[in-house]
Amino acid sequence: MKISIRKPGLFGLIFLLVCAALPSLAAAQRSTDFALLDQHGVFHQLSRYGESDAVVLFVQGNGEESSRQALPLLQALQERYREQGVVVLLLNPHPTQTRASVIQELASVGVELPVLLDSAQVVARSLKVETSAEAFILDPESHDVLYRGPLDSQVSTADADSAQPTPYLENALIAILAGDEFELASDLPAPSGTAIDYLYRSRFADRQISYQDEIVPILKRRCTTCHIENGLAPWAMVSHRMVQGWSPMIREVLVTHRMPPGQIDMLEGEWDNVHQISDDELITLVHWIDSGARREGDADPLTEQLAVDDSWKLGEPDLIIDVPAETIPATGMVDFKIKRADLALDKDQWISAVAYNVGDKSVLHSLLVFAVDPSIDQKDLVGLVDPDNAEFISLYVPPRTEEAFAADSGFLLRQDRDLSFKLRYVTGGRDTVDATRIGLYFRDSAPEYAVRNVITLNTGFSIAPGEDNHVERAQTEPFEHEVLVESFAPQTHTRGKSMSISARYPDGSEKRLINVANYNFNWQMNYKLRERMRLPAGSSLVSETVYDNSASNPQNVDAEAQVKVGITTYDEIFSHFVRVLEPVGN
Repeated sequence: MKISIRKPGLFGLIFLLVCAALPSLAAAQRSTDFALLDQHGVFHQLSRYGESDAVVLFVQGNGEESSRQALPLLQALQERYREQGVVVLLLNPHPTQTRASVIQELASVGVELPVLLDSAQVVARSLKVETSAEAFILDPESHDVLYRGPLDSQVSTADADSAQPTPYLENALIAILAGDEFELASDLPAPSGTAIDYLYRSRFADRQISYQDEIVPILKRRCTTCHIENGLAPWAMVSHRMVQGWSPMIREVLVTHRMPPGQIDMLEGEWDNVHQISDDELITLVHWIDSGARREGDADPLTEQLAVDDSWKLGEPDLIIDVPAETIPATGMVDFKIKRADLALDKDQWISAVAYNVGDKSVLHSLLVFAVDPSIDQKDLVGLVDPDNAEFISLYVPPRTEEAFAADSGFLLRQDRDLSFKLRYVTGGRDTVDATRIGLYFRDSAPEYAVRNVITLNTGFSIAPGEDNHVERAQTEPFEHEVLVESFAPQTHTRGKSMSISARYPDGSEKRLINVANYNFNWQMNYKLRERMRLPAGSSLVSETVYDNSASNPQNVDAEAQVKVGITTYDEIFSHFVRVLEPVGN
């Protein structure tokens, strides 16, 4: 049987395959973009491989002989075609197979390839995977499935001396890369793996998921705090009709892990305030959407919207500061705004909490507050947020409108300090003016612990145009005294791809504290540990940040630029704040 493949330009391939009797060889299949973490906590998204010519994806399972035999072949395939723009990935859709077991499985055959852990099975479902040992060739730009079927033919032991396996996948790959035609045997077998046991099939069978009782509670937990009328999100979840209409987009942002915002590697650390969606929630939402996003009856709990409370939720602040008003246009990109406000305190004050009375929630994306040296001129925008002059205090990101420090801690705002602000705005389709106010709450006495925001900072790097995996590192000075680590607020601009922070102990050993595997410039988050972590004197913090300055980065403002460190959106930063607590008096 002849299969014709055409490759107009660099890509835009058409893989036309007609073979009704052979389900393992389907006509060109339109898939979707997807994203998953691998066994080492590295984030992979199909579309982020847009600079590659093809992605090979092989469905792997621990303990399966067909998978084990394929692994060395796939690693050799990666080595042969790496320079031709081919990426080889494995997909593990078995929820009970952990990172550790996958690492052990690959080590047992001496192979190291990324294994995407599809514990919710939504990627396997999107690709219509039925068995393990199935191989795919995917177009990372169009997301089309260009080939699906076995890796190669199986040769029995009796025939091993006289026959060689037919490399079906590699033949297809060669043709795809060359834009040629190639021949596939008409008796192409199905992959020899085991059937995938999909959770959604046993969990839901043929029953309709309840919109009122199962879907709405998930939406209220994960979505409706931002997707409100006049909020920062682009549309409001105010009815079933709205959700159903947006359901294809909801599915896409869930499967690519763009939503909920601020997702991190949940297997690194225990977190108090993240928006991570669980596998059970993801399976439920995707199955409901794939089944038509229906509801039963007329009741619609989403129409019962709570009124937005714009008052000071912590009570009247001890000091209210007006952030200088800013006019925001209806469209376009608004660069960072850096402003300052005079305080004229008559004494040092211990801050117990910071609250935000936002002027226009539909445009204020984030706001960083610093205690700044008053001698810095208001026109010196770099100086107003430079760590040598300004100490980070607090971060506003919606929907949280206040940040209270723990009862035993506080931030010392010295009498000889003013405030500076770094604001990011997004346009909302109408001209508006944001006039935000900040409320400070003071303690009556000194706390047990002083809040200190340590920064892992790197100011001496640049990123070449198109570079998609630029790595930079930074390390703090060792702590003179024992400290308690409380939270992390990583900051890069549009090229930020991932970041991690580790503790380096006095004996030289290291422990990773946070892995922001999928850093997204759109969400400047503050990640708080569920329990404080004690670091002994002599410890330091080591941070690694990966940048993507390629056109495959959807946030990148200019993939042709030689990027330098700076304060504008077009520049880049490596500026990760780590909140630690030190006993007062140290």
